[in-house]
Amino acid sequence: MHVIKINKQEIVTGVFIMLCLLGYAFFPASGYFQYKTVAVFFLIVLPFLYNKYFLKRENLFNRIKVGDWKNNLKFLVMALVGVFLIAAIVFKYTDLLQHYLLSPAVKGDFGKFLWYEFTGVAFTVAIYEIFFRGFILFYFKVSLGKWSVLLQFIFFLILMLLFNLPYWFYLTYLIFTPFAGWIAYKSDSILYSFLGQLFFIIIFDASYVALVAK
Repeated sequence: MHVIKINKQEIVTGVFIMLCLLGYAFFPASGYFQYKTVAVFFLIVLPFLYNKYFLKRENLFNRIKVGDWKNNLKFLVMALVGVFLIAAIVFKYTDLLQHYLLSPAVKGDFGKFLWYEFTGVAFTVAIYEIFFRGFILFYFKVSLGKWSVLLQFIFFLILMLLFNLPYWFYLTYLIFTPFAGWIAYKSDSILYSFLGQLFFIIIFDASYVALVAK
C-alpha cells in the first residue's frame, strides 16, 4: 500500500499551482491572442521556471516521449473506450445538445472545422497536458502515487469553478481529464494523453455537428 506523505515543498507547490490558476482565470485580457498569451504564461512559462529553478526537477517537456508505444497505445485505447461510453450517455440523457457551443462558421464549413480543431482545440489541449499532467501529476506522483491522477483532476475542477462558466463550455475537457491523468500515469508520458484528448474532442464535436448543427 502506498503511504502518502506531504512535505513543506509540496505544500508550497500546491500554493504555487493555485496562484497559477488564479492568474490564468483572472488576469485581465481581451481578444484571442491575449487570452492565449496569458494561458501560456501562467500554465507553461511559470511552471517551467518553477520546476527548473526551484524544484530543480526534470524538464517538463521531457514528458513528451514515445516510450513503450505498444503498451501505451493499449492504455490509450482503453481510456477512449471508457470516455466514449460516457459521452454516449451524456448525449442521450442530458440536455447538452441544446447548449453545446460551436461557432456557426465552424459548423457549416469542414475546412474551418478542421482548422479550429487542430489549432484552437489542440493548443488548449497541449497547454492543459503540460500543466495538469506534465507539471502537477508527475510532481505529485512521487509522493501520492495513483492519487496524483485524482489531484490533477481536482485542480482542473477548481480552474473550471474559477471561470464560473456553464458546464457545456468545458464538458469535453472535464470528461477526459481523469482519463488523461490515467493515461499519463500509466505511460509516463503526456504524448498519449494529448493525442487521446484531441481525438476525443474532434470526434465529439464532429458527432455534435452531425446530430444537431445542420
